[in-house]
This record gives sequence, C-alpha cells and structure tokens, in this order.
Amino acid sequence: MKKSKKKFLPLFYKKKLRRPLSKKQKKLLKLTLQKFLFKKKIINNKKFLEIGFGYGENLIHLSKNNSDTSFIGCEVYEPGIANLVEKIEIENLKNIYIYPKNIFSLFDNLEKNSFQKVFILYPDPWPKKKHFKRRLISEILLEKIHEILKKNGLIFISTDSTDYLNLILFKFFLNKNFLWVNKKIANCYKRPKELIESKYERKGIIKSNKKYFLKFKKIC
Repeated sequence: MKKSKKKFLPLFYKKKLRRPLSKKQKKLLKLTLQKFLFKKKIINNKKFLEIGFGYGENLIHLSKNNSDTSFIGCEVYEPGIANLVEKIEIENLKNIYIYPKNIFSLFDNLEKNSFQKVFILYPDPWPKKKHFKRRLISEILLEKIHEILKKNGLIFISTDSTDYLNLILFKFFLNKNFLWVNKKIANCYKRPKELIESKYERKGIIKSNKKYFLKFKKIC
C-alpha cells in the first residue's frame, strides 16, 4: 500500500514550548472557543485578517472600532487564544472569528479578492540562521495573501528586528503585485492609526528595540 502524502505546511509552523495551561485557560479553549470559531460563510462584505494575533489586543481594538467589519484571527499559541476568547466574552463582541491552526490551512477556505486589510504584527524573526526557514514572511505567503486581498487592499506588518525588516522588504520588492506605501525607512517609525501597543511590543520597548511599521498595497 502507498503511504498517503502529508499536506504541506511551511516549517515556521512549529509551536514553541510554553508553560502548562491553567485550568481557566483549558476551560476557555474546550468550551467557550467553539462559539467563536471561524465559519466559511461570513455575512459582512468588509473583512480583515490578522495572522498571528498573539494575545489579541489589536483584534479587540479593531473590532470595537469597526462594528461593520468581520475579523478573522489566526493563531496557534493557546494562551493567546484563551486570552482573546475571554476578552471577546467580556466585551460582548460579535464580529471576531478565530482560526486556531496554521494559516496555510486557512487560505483555501477564504474567498478570493475579498479582504480589505491583512495584519501581521511582530512575526517571530527566528534570529538564528538555522531557523531562517521557519520565518513566516515568504514568497508562498505573499502569493496566498495576494489571492485573498482585494485590489488596493493593504497589508500591515510590524517588526522590531532590523534583520527581519530587510528580509521582508526584499521579499516584497521581488513581488510586483505590491507597492511599498511607506516608500522609505524614515516613514516606517510612525504607528498606523489601526494599531495599538501590544504586550509583546512593550517588552521590546524595555529592550530598547526599534519598531518598524510597514504598509503594502495590492496594485494588481
């Protein structure tokens, strides 16, 4: 018998070891998460996607200020998912859908040319050379985002790694479907109005890391 081939998933999909979940977190993931899981059919025509939402601070912020928009948040970090689920319950938000798996398994379930904005905030820079292949920003990711993003749709990316910044710009410059809205590094220090300061970002401030906010537009 032939062995069935495993579905391809880029190498960045590798969970880092974390401390065990608390009883409260386990309960949120087992019982409450089900109410907010992503469904293929979304009523709102206006849709935003956040890839790797961390603890979900920015999703909550955007949701509260854009009630006419549907938000899909993708994340595999279970404590972060549990935190977002709890905040959705507390704030009684109705427009956030969670996808707790690898982003590449989500793309096939998303409508083509249907998203106005995509957010990728502080993706893991995997600073060691042997781990570079796990970095999220890649030619494959840009191809997938291009498929689901509307023309003139925007991609917001933030990073506090200069090395990763250079790689991100290089990947986008190779792809003629996107325009770098910032145009120069000097314009990357200003935070876009769509973004708030996250828990991860505050840790970076303590370390005096520079923050870069990149914006790209789908032009064709």
